[in-house]
Amino acid sequence: MNRIPFDPYDFFGYLASGLLILVGMDLSLGFPQILEQELKVVESAILLMAIYVTGQIIATPAKAILEDGLIDKILDRPSVNLFREKKPPLLGLIFPGYYAPFPEQTRKKILSKAKEEGVEGPGEDLFLHARYSPSILQDQKLMEKLSSFLNKYGFNRNLSFSSLVVGIALLSKVILSSAPEPELLKYSITALTAAVLLWYRYLKFFRQYSYELFNTYARIK
Repeated sequence: MNRIPFDPYDFFGYLASGLLILVGMDLSLGFPQILEQELKVVESAILLMAIYVTGQIIATPAKAILEDGLIDKILDRPSVNLFREKKPPLLGLIFPGYYAPFPEQTRKKILSKAKEEGVEGPGEDLFLHARYSPSILQDQKLMEKLSSFLNKYGFNRNLSFSSLVVGIALLSKVILSSAPEPELLKYSITALTAAVLLWYRYLKFFRQYSYELFNTYARIK
């Protein structure tokens, strides 16, 4: 009875971004009216459900645009970047931590072990092979660590996208309004800045997930 009905990813991945979107809608569109409202028990329960559902909805375009789009099409996944010999010139300068590769001997050790098990070269095939190998699945300490990274990068990805959407919406209202409110411009700049900073945090934990996975895979006999 005392158990919280949301697991960590519900909060990190959905509730925070859902609340931000609804607050952004209130500021930019005037509905739903949640700011400075005295909500009763039933209304609070309805609002909590609306926040959760909104967070679930926004998670879909967040993953599609930021992960399946921007990362897959432009930045590449850590299962590729960790095995590069050198960082790409421009992107490596903009995202130095994300493109930091394994040391040479670590790369060779991982790829050599995978080759003996029938997997050639870096990429998602190697990632899936390592992630679902029996030795990895039985490592409870690693699985807990990976779950923590999943919660963290899911939170940062979804909240980064939500901040971007809210920032653009508020900036659009300022630009299109005949009598713009100065506070909205400040909120817009804050949201857009937060979107960029959260994006960098997302990339950090997204990379760290694969970094920990491959390091453990290389050391298990």
